[in-house]
Amino acid sequence: MPTAYFDTNVYIIGILQPDSNSRLILREIKKGKIKIVLSDYLIDEVMTWFKINKDKDFASMVRLYMMSLPASEMINDFQWSIFIDDWKDLVSDIDDLPHICSYFAGEAEYFVTANRKLTQMKIKKHVVFKSAKEFIEDVCGLDGIETVRGI
Repeated sequence: MPTAYFDTNVYIIGILQPDSNSRLILREIKKGKIKIVLSDYLIDEVMTWFKINKDKDFASMVRLYMMSLPASEMINDFQWSIFIDDWKDLVSDIDDLPHICSYFAGEAEYFVTANRKLTQMKIKKHVVFKSAKEFIEDVCGLDGIETVRGI
């Protein structure tokens, strides 16, 4: 079973846009076909986005949804923070560093994101980045959907 860390944008887009590769990924996750790495930082970021752009009740439902995903491993700040010194020089945006550290702490094989800036940082030599479309096609073996940036 492949192990992946999905960036904040995958959850937001997957929840809000039915015709997206991110939604296809969420369906595969619910089937238990993918082991996912979640982090407290990731969940806080998703929750904050939904609180601001929807409301706190919707955000709470999203949190419950994320916490109920099968084949998931939760990485907390004590686990991912030990990787900061190892990778901080390769990640120019400090907000991306906890995601990268969670990827390593959870021993993920893939990091799925639509963040092109992140995928162009020096860390790209050490992380297997995929767009949602690339992940759905290359890893899940499904037909992806043509969308902007493969989201």
